[in-house]
Amino acid sequence: MYWSVTNVQTANTPVYTNLDSLRQPNAAVLKLEKEVLEPGDYIVCLEVKSEGSTFWDSDCIVIRIVLPELIAFIAGGEFRTIPYGGVAIMNASVSNDPAHNMSSVNAIPLEVTWAFVRYPSETSFDTFQTNTHSLPKGGTYHQIENGTDYLLSLNTSLFRNGDMALIMFKLKRGPRTSSAFQVIKMVTNAVPMALRYIPCNI
Repeated sequence: MYWSVTNVQTANTPVYTNLDSLRQPNAAVLKLEKEVLEPGDYIVCLEVKSEGSTFWDSDCIVIRIVLPELIAFIAGGEFRTIPYGGVAIMNASVSNDPAHNMSSVNAIPLEVTWAFVRYPSETSFDTFQTNTHSLPKGGTYHQIENGTDYLLSLNTSLFRNGDMALIMFKLKRGPRTSSAFQVIKMVTNAVPMALRYIPCNI
């Protein structure tokens, strides 16, 4: 018995390419290491010949390799209280592309976009917890140009004591995107605090 893997290109006329390096003889299980196959369609076949037989029996399946989702994450939780009057750092450096080791993926650069919506001091955390499908009204939207900086420096003295902001971080590579959100409240002499809101039914 042996396994074979064939790549199928279907842009116009189908083109079939046998991947001889993945041919595995005398193996009951086909094991493909992570990131061995580039994204695309493949025909995987198992051919078996019984002892004493001159004929091969075969069975094939078609598989599609897709790229994993990008991971966007802002450290500190979904809800934070930060001291007013200083500089606050929003850290999204753990965000990444799980498929970064694939050469075809790295040919497309990662793009980062930071944005935030400022809300007046009368706004509370409850406003964001109850509006899970749309942004609360009364905010002022600001967007920072695309770049590659995973840290956002926010000078809180440019705002008012008690103001809140919805921080948005977007990671993009080609057609794939992923976003993370964080709500902050700027309070004088506040002890830095971070909360993660998990909705549940009681």
